[in-house]
Amino acid sequence: MISSNEKQVLADLVDIVSSLDLPMILVGAGARLLIFDQKFGEGRGTKDWDVAISIDSWEAYQRLCESLTTGESPCFKSTKNSHKFIHIETKIEVDIVPFGEIGEPDQEIVWSDSGNSMNVLGFPEALLHAKTTVIDDLEIQVVDTPAFVVLKIFAWGDRGERTNKDLEDIEFILFRYEDDERVYSELAGELAHGVVEFLDANIYLLGQDIYKILRDKTLTELDSLLSKLIAKLDADQPESLGYKLTVLQTGIRSL
Repeated sequence: MISSNEKQVLADLVDIVSSLDLPMILVGAGARLLIFDQKFGEGRGTKDWDVAISIDSWEAYQRLCESLTTGESPCFKSTKNSHKFIHIETKIEVDIVPFGEIGEPDQEIVWSDSGNSMNVLGFPEALLHAKTTVIDDLEIQVVDTPAFVVLKIFAWGDRGERTNKDLEDIEFILFRYEDDERVYSELAGELAHGVVEFLDANIYLLGQDIYKILRDKTLTELDSLLSKLIAKLDADQPESLGYKLTVLQTGIRSL
């Protein structure tokens, strides 16, 4: 469970973002702690919290930054990175990803302070399918597991690294994800005809869930990126991440 300090950070964020009428979802490792770890076991921890906010322009983003960091009793202070903020009371770092109309037409944003670009494909779908999580008296929208995996794959593509925290999170989920009740009810035919092995069925079903939530453009980009990632990994051994990602891609392509 998250600490009282972490809850305070999220509560302050929710208050400020809600006052501006901006839709927000919790993403990143913090989201994984809430949606996955409590059910399937504990993965890597996190020292910062990532949120994604649907916003229509950089002017609106600047107003958000001002609401976070100015006023009589500001809750956050800015850093040298325009998307990172420090919660003043707890010193916890918050990373904000703007998406939506701000990323049109290519669903990509470019940070003015660094010139770095970021792919924000998948975030609109993540918002649409987010789950409400209640932490004591705090309600917050959290990315669900299929969208979390999608965002992590795109994050890996942006960073372009062979081994990093995004792959760690993907691996943690693919090796632990279970939904046996749905496997038996929704994949009975595939299991009976050998289309998918039982040990792979949960990941295959997760791939189908991913297909169902994504728009065509996002699906196309995800499939291309998955192929590149699988090519970099060992996909021959059933206990390898490459193999699990191949099963995931097969599930996505099955519909």
